[in-house]
Amino acid sequence: MGMYWHPQCFRCSSCTHPIRETEFTLLGAEPYHKLCYKELHHPKCDVCLQFIATNRTGLIEYRAHPFWGQKYCPSHELDRTPRCCSCEKMEPRNTKYMSLGDGRSLCMECLDSAVMDTGECQPLYHSIRDYYEGMNMKLDQQIPMLLVERQALNEAMEGECKGPHHMPETRGLCLSEEQTVSSILRRPRIGGHRLLDMRTQPQKLTRRCEVTAILVLYGLP
Repeated sequence: MGMYWHPQCFRCSSCTHPIRETEFTLLGAEPYHKLCYKELHHPKCDVCLQFIATNRTGLIEYRAHPFWGQKYCPSHELDRTPRCCSCEKMEPRNTKYMSLGDGRSLCMECLDSAVMDTGECQPLYHSIRDYYEGMNMKLDQQIPMLLVERQALNEAMEGECKGPHHMPETRGLCLSEEQTVSSILRRPRIGGHRLLDMRTQPQKLTRRCEVTAILVLYGLP
């Protein structure tokens, strides 16, 4: 800094207490206690509420939700910290998420507007049908819409927590029926008493309005 100070005059720009340690931090021309500077400028994890640790190269490394901006230590992707199945925010240590009993959790904000049973979702379903009818796209078939548990849509989710990446899951499904037959793509030529060089391709046949049911994962806003 190129200046001289009385011991009681050399003070931290944050706490204003004298800096008596031999090591301190400068930000521009402003001195700070090392701990005061860390409190002001070192990012804290939004999950464990601790300072985010530096990696082996001395850099501060963290993950951040692309929409919410929630910052958290990379280790929380591996330590089974609950994540809201709707908004995907991780559960902070000073907050408790609601367990849905099928491996999913909901934050309190999403729980306020969550649809929890089949009857509760019917008004929304009917309003969607009315919208399409107003667009001259009336659905004549009465397709049941059911809210179901996670296992009904995701039969093998055991591997979801393996690895550092958050894997997507199915949240809705339309059940339908179809058949596949072989269609002749090129007419055969006659060779002797045989048909030669017939080329076929698989062709899916579906009947109109063959949707059996609409299944939606329960517990979503």
